[in-house]
Amino acid sequence: MGNVSLTQLIPFSELTPGQSGKIRNDCIEALLAEASLRTKLPRDRLVVRDIRAKSDLDFTYEDWRETTGATADAYETMSTGTMGDQRWVGIFGVKADKDNFACTAIKFNIGGGDRAIWQLQSLNEDDGMVGFSPTAVIISQNTPYTISRFVRSANSSCTLVLKGVVVEPRGKVVSP
Repeated sequence: MGNVSLTQLIPFSELTPGQSGKIRNDCIEALLAEASLRTKLPRDRLVVRDIRAKSDLDFTYEDWRETTGATADAYETMSTGTMGDQRWVGIFGVKADKDNFACTAIKFNIGGGDRAIWQLQSLNEDDGMVGFSPTAVIISQNTPYTISRFVRSANSSCTLVLKGVVVEPRGKVVSP
């Protein structure tokens, strides 16, 4: 999962059947392996769940609702912070809203360096403006991160839903 040269965004319509599931499952496997190694917990004591926008990634809202960019032709911060202790996040895709499409790229700065830049303009309206990356963006525990979006025109709305998962010890949020 760490090969930066494979970092790209593939429109959903260009994936063969099963590729999107494999991308998601590879992301989960990488997160589980790292979390188990770092926490010394067996995998059955770890939980895999969906990302909560505000609680996990410090987004303004708990859902990925429409926001408005303030500056034209510039990257603006969507979310920034330091990942919580014993929490790992993997982001493997994005869904853009064709009706609120003022943002044309997403940049992930992890641990002080740019990890990936996903161009969104290749996404296809026919398949819901969804794209997957074969190389997930991993945010490890206690690691600073900034997720930015490139705003094309000021005061225009933009909705971007990050597709990904969280791995953490059972009982932190979910106790099945």
